Amino acid sequence: MQTKPFRWILILILSGLLSACGMRFVYNNLNWLAYWYIDDYIEMNSEQKAAFKPMLKSWLVWHRNEQLPVYLAQLQLFHAQINSGISQQQLLEQVDAWQEHYRVLAGHVYLDVAQLAQTASSQQLSDFMAKLAEQREDSDRQQSHYDYRIEHISNSVERWLGDVSPKQQQVIEQLAKQLIDTRADWHNVQSRWQQYLAYSLSGQSKSENFEQEFYVLMVNSESLWPPGLAERFYHNRQLWAQGMSEILALANKQQKRHILAKIDAYIEDLQSLIEDNPQPAKPDVVAKLVKQLRLTQPLLVAHCCLQTSSDDQQAK
Repeated sequence: MQTKPFRWILILILSGLLSACGMRFVYNNLNWLAYWYIDDYIEMNSEQKAAFKPMLKSWLVWHRNEQLPVYLAQLQLFHAQINSGISQQQLLEQVDAWQEHYRVLAGHVYLDVAQLAQTASSQQLSDFMAKLAEQREDSDRQQSHYDYRIEHISNSVERWLGDVSPKQQQVIEQLAKQLIDTRADWHNVQSRWQQYLAYSLSGQSKSENFEQEFYVLMVNSESLWPPGLAERFYHNRQLWAQGMSEILALANKQQKRHILAKIDAYIEDLQSLIEDNPQPAKPDVVAKLVKQLRLTQPLLVAHCCLQTSSDDQQAK
């Protein structure tokens, strides 16, 4: 019931999964997929599952009716900007807009999550912290950071533009060199976040500020950043936007058609989700697809080939 698995659910709701199964399938089956993601972190008991079910149903109704039209308008603007030649400032504004969409979503659900978290047992908290420690250890085994950046940025650009040109590859390599290494900062943030969570739950029966503490955990985690990280983060963000705008400015006609087609596909999915409300697939069908596709952390639609800004937070 802790906040990190719920953050993944929020991102699932926000973006869908960029996988073969498609956004519409994932969105229409979140009532089942959510449990798969939570189970990766913690095992809810029957009472907790019973409390969570109506919460998730309420979130999805609100989100489909009130938030999907906002996302649709944002993607239509992004399509027009890409088509006419998007600027560095417009890229930053797009990222800011989608980050704000996440905050609106988190702000809508955090009180429910806080209520559910208050039922967490000490064993559940211990299991959750162990899972986070395991993930952190796995991330520390990655290759050298520069090599990782080159691979990550190249893969992101290729996913949205197709094969990159030599000039675009030069921009990618230059960007990877210029970005400040903030891995130690994000390790610090993760430690602070976990300590804050443990503190909040340890005094849950006495704390009069429990809901405010969960607001920090889910909506305003930047307040847990160590000194200097904000400056380094926004410095990297500017470099990233500059590099991505250069790459897009170098895009040929085929690459431009490629990214516009991808954005069109998301627009079509959102229009369909807004207009229709189909019945979700059966649980066994969803379970089979989850296993076959090995569904992993979703990628925020807002970032498209511009993903590196947000993903760097986790990579570093």
